[in-house]
Amino acid sequence: MRTNLALQNIVSQPRKTALALAGIGVAIVLIFMQLGFLGAVQNTATNIFDKLDFDLLIRSPNYLHLADTDKFDRRVLDEIAGCAGVRAVSQVQITMGSWRNRDGQPHGVLLFGVEVAQNPFNDPQVTANFDKLSAPGSLLIDSKCHPDFSPADGRRFGPLDIGRAVVVSDQSLTVSGLFSMGSGLACNGAAIVSENTFSKLAPYFRERETSLGLVRIEDGLDPDELAHRLRARLSDTSGAAPVEILQRSEVTQRELRRWVGETPIGFIFTLGVGIAAIVGTAIVYMVLANDVTARLPEYATLRAMGYSSVYLGGVVMKQAAYLAVFAFIPALALSWVLYFVTGAAAGIDLSMSGGRIIGVLLMTFGICGLSGLFALKKLWQVQPADLF
Repeated sequence: MRTNLALQNIVSQPRKTALALAGIGVAIVLIFMQLGFLGAVQNTATNIFDKLDFDLLIRSPNYLHLADTDKFDRRVLDEIAGCAGVRAVSQVQITMGSWRNRDGQPHGVLLFGVEVAQNPFNDPQVTANFDKLSAPGSLLIDSKCHPDFSPADGRRFGPLDIGRAVVVSDQSLTVSGLFSMGSGLACNGAAIVSENTFSKLAPYFRERETSLGLVRIEDGLDPDELAHRLRARLSDTSGAAPVEILQRSEVTQRELRRWVGETPIGFIFTLGVGIAAIVGTAIVYMVLANDVTARLPEYATLRAMGYSSVYLGGVVMKQAAYLAVFAFIPALALSWVLYFVTGAAAGIDLSMSGGRIIGVLLMTFGICGLSGLFALKKLWQVQPADLF
């Protein structure tokens, strides 16, 4: 039975191997965490739009993000509602309000003002509590708000908060229901109120102004074709529509481009992945290069016995593959724990996906394989004369 030299090289020095695996594992955990944070940014950037019920989104050309949507004339929606192929039109007013916690400290809260006659959300929790907004001063609060908003249990809003009086933008409101959405990247909390309550919280909104229009189209109709017709109908003499008309896929792409591509957030986490990969490559290279150097007499003996450079190179590359596997398994387990702990503590969606696991595993093999190739430079210098 042929001896597995690569595996023997690893198990023959348990202390050195353990230190090497720890170093590689740290790099893998760093990659997992950076990818996890980047994925959380991507999920958070679009989670609110995922909760809104629309096929086409109407918004101001000056829209920046949900906390800075700008406003447009609501009469545009009245005109769209009369177009063929449009099944329903609803609107949402959005602004940043000031939430006062128990200590009187203000915290920015994203406020959604909606018409109580038409629910613009597709979330079951919002739907179950939507009729409660008809009561004056009623408010639905996001259970994922930051603890700084002073929930009853000090951690998350829950049943104990139902019926509580809260102060938002110097107005006394009552928590009537809960939903779970996440407020996005612009603030740490979100709440839904009726249009009448919203007018008191944001008096600077004019009666005919709104933030977003949500268009639902007839079944079987092409959203792109209808959007093209609506733009043509709304175009003024200059040929430009007074609003942007976007399909759901376009909204998602633009939000991701805004938060991941145009802000430092995405760059920082992407850079973190690259740095972790470089660190991992350096660690594996040092481990393999030192091992080759320490075993030069053994490799020279094998060369003298007739073993080719290709065979010896295969030993080093197999050793790199073993390091990748042995380091990846505990690093994956630790990353899973860190995802759970960090996500619960920070209130962000850190979820481990199968695609991410496979991607990091392939990246780990790539890191170790590249390091093995670098280490081969020392191996090629081995000659039988090194024995004397």
